[in-house]
Amino acid sequence: MRIAQVNDIASVASEITAGLRERGHEVDFLQPPLRGGGLDDRWKPFIAPLRAVEIAALAARLRRGRYDLAQIHYAYLGVLGRLAQVPYILHVHGDDVRSIGPLRKAITKPALSGAAHVFYATPELGRPVHRYRSDAEFLPNPVDTTLFSPAPDPVGGDDVYIACWIEENKGAAHLLEACRVLLAERPEVRITALARGPYIADFAQLPNVLLVEPQPRHKLPALIARHKVVVGQVRHGAVGMAEIEAMACGRPLVARFRYGGAYPEPPPIVNAGDGRAIAAAVLRLLDAPAERLALGEETRRWVERHHAREVVVARVEAVAEAIVAGVDPSRVTA
Repeated sequence: MRIAQVNDIASVASEITAGLRERGHEVDFLQPPLRGGGLDDRWKPFIAPLRAVEIAALAARLRRGRYDLAQIHYAYLGVLGRLAQVPYILHVHGDDVRSIGPLRKAITKPALSGAAHVFYATPELGRPVHRYRSDAEFLPNPVDTTLFSPAPDPVGGDDVYIACWIEENKGAAHLLEACRVLLAERPEVRITALARGPYIADFAQLPNVLLVEPQPRHKLPALIARHKVVVGQVRHGAVGMAEIEAMACGRPLVARFRYGGAYPEPPPIVNAGDGRAIAAAVLRLLDAPAERLALGEETRRWVERHHAREVVVARVEAVAEAIVAGVDPSRVTA
């Protein structure tokens, strides 16, 4: 098949592109400029004309490419498939459906209804997506388990890595509270956090926290390997690509997870929803090396079964082939 992958969110599109190419398909990766995407929502209406020009140009490129299918990431961008008149899978990732205003909704609703199939990237998105598409399907994020692979437990020190951005959407207030509790109860525990989000100044004031700039993906395994325990997001009850990649590295994950039924077997995540619970879970794992290492090994095996790139891409391929053949993709198993 000749397939277009459009817009990389958390490296999902690039991983699927690589996996489909490995399976013999001709895949082009197209990244829209999306200028002004980081602006406050109050200013985004002013860049709407520029965004419309970008979308029209990319839709024309999709149309000229004579693709059998496009997989488009981020809900409102499904308008590209409609404009280009190309069959498309729409892949939803989070805030594109969680809480959208009237203008975005007016674009997103037809984008969802016009898709040949809809995937959503994390299980908590099922509820908002199913309002528009009852047949939408949870697709675990694909992880390169060769790049993200286990490393030996670091020698000496009790280092903890916060894998998610420190923003409200990830539960940063609870993560900050956990760092403060750890500072009071075990000040020698060192915490690394990514300097991304509105809580940077709050974390920077804590002597037990080291803020580092977001890293390119090829450097993440080495960063993860320097820590014994990983902490993830705790707001929505699900985890994203950053946490799954850390799990692939064989590190136990402390996070809030409420959707174990989304998988054939629940993930081996240490559940904690507030700052004190997070801190207590971290200390328990640091003080029990045998349990920590065993949990890390179990975590890695779980990722291999459910998030390995070849596993996820097999499902994408099955759905794409069904769409091209005119078969209902929801009736096809990988």
